[in-house]
Order: sequence, then C-alpha cells, then structure tokens
Amino acid sequence: MNLHEYQGREILNFFSIQVPDGMIASSPEEAVKVAKIIFKKTEKNSLVIKAQIHAGGRGKAGGIQIVKNLDEVYEKSKNILGKFLITPQTSKKGELVRKILLSEDVYFYESAPPIEYYLSILLNRDIEKNIILYSKEGGVNIEDISKKNPNQIYTEVIDPILGLQLFQTKKIGFNLGIHDNESLKNFSLFLLSLYKAYITFDTLLLEINPLIKTFDQKLIPVDIKMILDDNALFRHKKYNLIRDDIIDEIEREAYEAKLNFLKLEGNVGCMVNGAGLAMATMDMIKFCGGVPANFLDIGGSADLERVEKAFYLILKDKSVKTILINIFGGIVRCDTVAKGIINSFSKIHQDIKVPVVVRLQGTNDKLAKKLIQKSLFPIYSTDTLEEAADKIQEILYLK
Repeated sequence: MNLHEYQGREILNFFSIQVPDGMIASSPEEAVKVAKIIFKKTEKNSLVIKAQIHAGGRGKAGGIQIVKNLDEVYEKSKNILGKFLITPQTSKKGELVRKILLSEDVYFYESAPPIEYYLSILLNRDIEKNIILYSKEGGVNIEDISKKNPNQIYTEVIDPILGLQLFQTKKIGFNLGIHDNESLKNFSLFLLSLYKAYITFDTLLLEINPLIKTFDQKLIPVDIKMILDDNALFRHKKYNLIRDDIIDEIEREAYEAKLNFLKLEGNVGCMVNGAGLAMATMDMIKFCGGVPANFLDIGGSADLERVEKAFYLILKDKSVKTILINIFGGIVRCDTVAKGIINSFSKIHQDIKVPVVVRLQGTNDKLAKKLIQKSLFPIYSTDTLEEAADKIQEILYLK
C-alpha cells in the first residue's frame, strides 16, 4: 500500500523526527485558509504546494509550486487540484490530484543553502534483508545519478536479528560527509528513529529524497515516500480504511471484494484459484497466442458470491475477447465455482458477448460439469489444460 507524503510525515513525526510544517487542502478556498496558518506559524515569506499523488517526478511535471502570497496560493492550487498530473511514474492518462499539501519552505534560509542527501530503507528480497541506500547526491536527478554514476550510491545491509547498529549509523553519516561529533550523534539518532518507524509500520520502502541538513545542523526529510506491506494492513487500520492508492476502478472493486486482481493489457480474461496456478495459466495463454488481460485469484476460500463478483469484474474489461476459468478444486469446490458462473450468466446473459472456456478439476468436478451442461449457456467445458489452450487458440484465431 502506497502512502501519501503527508501520511509519511505523520508517521515520522510520531517517532520524534522533525518534518516541515504542513497541512492538507482539497480546494483552493481551503488552501488559502491553510496558507494563512502556515505563513503565520513559520513567519516565512513563501511556502510550497505539493500535489498528493502516488508517483514520483511531481516537481518536473508542475505538481510542486512555490508561492509567496495568498493570491498565488489560490491560483496555483486551482491549477493543480482536479487535474491529471502526468509524470514518468504514472500512466499516459496521469493521476488525478484530489489533495494538495501546503508545506513550510525549508529552503528559505538566508545564512546558507542546505545540503541535500538521498536516503532510503527497503527490503532486498534477493538476500532477504533490509538495506539502506544512500548518497551525497540527493534531489530530483537521483535516477540519473544511479544510472550514470552508480558508485555514488552506497549500500548498508541490516542484520534482521540485530537490527540497525550504532556503528552502522556512524559509517553512513561519515560516508555522507558528516564528520564532527555533534552532527554525527544527531544523524545517528535520526537514522535509528527512522529505522524504528520503518520496522514498526511493516514498511517495504521508506524513501527520503531529499534529506537536507540546514546551516544550523538540523536534519529535515523534505519529500517522503512510504510503501506498507499489504499483508500487515490489519495492524494499521487507520491507513487501510482510507486507502486511495488503487487507481483502477476494477482493481478497487476487487480489493473491496477481497479478490486478488491486477489489470493487465491483454485480451484473455483469467479466473483461477491460487497464485501458482494463475502464473501457469497466464504462461499458457501467452503460449497459445493470447495475452492475459488480468491476474485474478479468487483464493482458497471463495464462496458463491465472490465467484460471481470475480466473473463480473472480468466482464467489465472491454478489451477481453475471451475468458478462461481454470480451477483446481480443493477447499474451493468446483460445483461452487460452476454455480457462480451459471448465476452470473442468469443475471447478465444478454451482456455476455465473449466466449467462456472452463476447466474444472478436483473436488466435485463431475457435478460441476453436469451443472454447466444442464444450464444450456454458451460455456465451453474442457477436461485438461491442453484442451482449454486449444479452445482459446481456436477462439482467438477465429476472431
């Protein structure tokens, strides 16, 4: 689950990490009210408007604006809110900006410009350990630096039992050019708190770019990106209840129905039970000349209602030319799946314009096949995966 920047700030602030003053607004009028509070609190002549979307590259796309008065706050927030922001990390359509973060301008210092760093904590699945990536070259061009000068990116591996150690924080600080004892001590405390936040919130990625050190040695995370582990959201219900990182409407419906669904750009809709079977089915579709239109795993405990919902969601995708339902009946009985398919046909038969191929094997598979045959609906029932593949190939070729 992707968090917005303001949510990431909220979490870091809970762990006593200083973050820029800021407040959320969802309309230009609300933005003006918030700006008055921030101007008064910070006593600075400027603040930053930041579009809250789940994608990086906002600055170059116009999603981050510096404003110096209330008129500018109104005009620039009006130009951002309700618009689709297109960045290298969004689709071609872009992502709709529903909220903006009005934030203290932490670069507003007269004595000296702050020093920028890049810092992230993430799970490295290859070695099954958390790592800290960091660089002296923080800012908007970090992607270019990682490609052109990878030697400027440092890595520190964290032991999963011992956790982040003090000597490691000092090593990281030293590599970033923080040498004096007081600054190094402050950096160590900052990094230990950051890692504690990462672990406590079951985070897969905690990225700060840039992390700045001000002229008076304060460490301030300017831009925060956090991704929480979906499997641990039951421990963080506050963020689960306001989840808005699912942009695709079909994916959102699937999530609310507790179905594992991922939209793909193909022509064959898939409904299976089990992630392994799903991957094998998608490989088979590619082998017979098709392209999977989705990944849909109904899970091992799907009931009649969830089967109906899964079938309905596949039909909502207009790019689907045929549907393959491949079920191995274990905990999920084949007759339950068959009844769900038949019920769907009964309710929306006239709207089903695509051929449906079904392969049911396992618990009550014979009963399931009899139910499909008696229904008289245009459903192609097959016994093996090879037969299903041949039928899919035939349908795609004829089309």
